Amino acid sequence: MNHVLTPQQVEAFNREGFVGQIRVLDADKLAVLNQRIADFESQRPADVAWAFDIKANLLFDWVYELGCLPTIVGAVQDLIGNDVYMTNAVFRIKKPGSSIDYGWHQDSARIEMTPSFVIVYISLSDSTAENGGLRVIPGTHDRVYPFTLHATAGQQKRKVARTTGVDETLAVDCLLKAGEMVIFHSNVVHGSAPNYSDGRRVAILYDFAPGAAIQSAGMSSGQLVAGQASENFGLEPVPETGLTDANVLMRRHYLTTYPENPLMGPLDPGERPTFPDRPY
Repeated sequence: MNHVLTPQQVEAFNREGFVGQIRVLDADKLAVLNQRIADFESQRPADVAWAFDIKANLLFDWVYELGCLPTIVGAVQDLIGNDVYMTNAVFRIKKPGSSIDYGWHQDSARIEMTPSFVIVYISLSDSTAENGGLRVIPGTHDRVYPFTLHATAGQQKRKVARTTGVDETLAVDCLLKAGEMVIFHSNVVHGSAPNYSDGRRVAILYDFAPGAAIQSAGMSSGQLVAGQASENFGLEPVPETGLTDANVLMRRHYLTTYPENPLMGPLDPGERPTFPDRPY
């Protein structure tokens, strides 16, 4: 295993629950990725809402490949060990003037993994306080804090946990240049404000879990990106090139077979899994 993070960065992650400003992409790769996103938005606008949502790494080969970059996987291994599963990828795009506010939350609030997973936030644009960039409450990765459940508009039955009693004076803005990433612990209380700027804020977030992780409810699935396979995860394949029918059906299969994951949360008795999906 080739180490990407310095001992000081690992120590900072263990202490604060996050480590950032890690360069991942150069200007040429950034331009290619942003063009791919823009092309998809213009050519298939009706598909953006569901295809850029949960497990986009099963729909787009280039999203999967981005998450497999040695810098990303190596940094994740420095934090959670050699055996690594990519369990999710999701786009987070805020248009100029967007009022989207994700609220303070912990990604592991409803389903915990032990050992914990980490989230990699790759900024494809500059991430600032003005454009609604990522904010974290340092040191809150020690446990799951009290939360309330809220329905999410446009996503049937997806309930999101909102952390209560957050002291916002402790919040830190994760300021990133385009092409940099921040890695944060799944327990870290985080959120982002509306985009008050005149530019887009574009990011892709990945969940990476250690092969030894056991969930507090259900069982998850993922793509093995490093190390040895584990019986704790359903093994997902690599997507075909392009948004093919096979990729759509594969994503649907794994979200239906392994519906209880940290983003979707646990199922109530008799409840059927629901998730953003192609409507045809």
